[in-house]
Amino acid sequence: MPSATPVVNSHNGWDPLEEVIVGSVAGGARPGFEPALRPYFPDPADRAFKAARRGEDELEAAREQLETLAEVLRQEGAVVRRPTPMDFFTEVRTPTFRVRSQNSSTCPRDVLLVVGDEIIEASMAMRSRFFEYLPYRSLVTEYFNAGARWTAAPKPGMSDEMYVGDFSAESGGFDADLNPALSDAEPCFDAASFARFGRDIFYQPDLVTNDFGARWLARHLGPGHRLHRVRFADAHPQHIDATMVPLRAGLVMMNPDRPPVGDTVALFEDNGWKVVMAPPSARGNFLRTTEVSNWISMNVLNVNEDTIICEEREQPMIEFLKSFGFRVIAIPFANVYPFGGSFHCCTVDIRRSGGPRSYFPALQG
Repeated sequence: MPSATPVVNSHNGWDPLEEVIVGSVAGGARPGFEPALRPYFPDPADRAFKAARRGEDELEAAREQLETLAEVLRQEGAVVRRPTPMDFFTEVRTPTFRVRSQNSSTCPRDVLLVVGDEIIEASMAMRSRFFEYLPYRSLVTEYFNAGARWTAAPKPGMSDEMYVGDFSAESGGFDADLNPALSDAEPCFDAASFARFGRDIFYQPDLVTNDFGARWLARHLGPGHRLHRVRFADAHPQHIDATMVPLRAGLVMMNPDRPPVGDTVALFEDNGWKVVMAPPSARGNFLRTTEVSNWISMNVLNVNEDTIICEEREQPMIEFLKSFGFRVIAIPFANVYPFGGSFHCCTVDIRRSGGPRSYFPALQG
């Protein structure tokens, strides 16, 4: 008899968490400059940095905090899985590009998109992350053999022609419509560019996701889901989970430094959602790193609709969440920031109790 609860089952970010993948820094490396990074470094003089191994002290400090997160999630009743270790200081060479080093398996949220009972491997946009799905392959194979659906999105060639913007001083900054970072010749997306609200999934075209990638996903998911293109005033948009964060059904947190453009707020408010602006980060008082912005404070993780995990030094965020009745689990995590993310980035929920729902009744019909 098949299990009543699919082995993979996740429709949003707030239903009770039952199984989760927590990332790892084992074998992590620093990628060198590549075309996907042009918007971040418009001055050619800043593009000379090289690929390198991560230092042992840096790896150990981040590893300890990821282990703490994993243990907290176990104590909260979740099954915790981890990726297979891999040496990321390894050259990648394909017919269309070559990079000296890869990245890490710290942020599974970037690579794997879970929609219902399906795991979708994202195409990715950075050359150094082309093979980042490999540490998760044994887990995904296990889930597939247990009944989950498994899809790998088309892999883009990542030739020089894919990266259309140079973003030097005279070319202007990123604009999804007028000055994009990626061509639309091939579908391209990172999984963390999408925010799941049950039947409705939101994305903004950004430095790692083009509209072709979103169209591919929409057609693949079919009429059971609605994809919404939203925009925020963000000079370097990459991933949406430090810009628009659902906290529970009916409550969404947005970034006051990256205000929504167009009718995004109206879409939520017309469907009974409360839209709140996140408080400023306290991060100026502790570890700073160029790999994440100060708004990494928004990158929280729901254990359920009443419990959220937050960085222990982000007191403004902790008090903000408590004001909405959340139980906050505050733990250290800043040593993981140099690897590109916080709690939400560094996890991907494989199973949450609950089924597919529409949280936007005005869109029904």
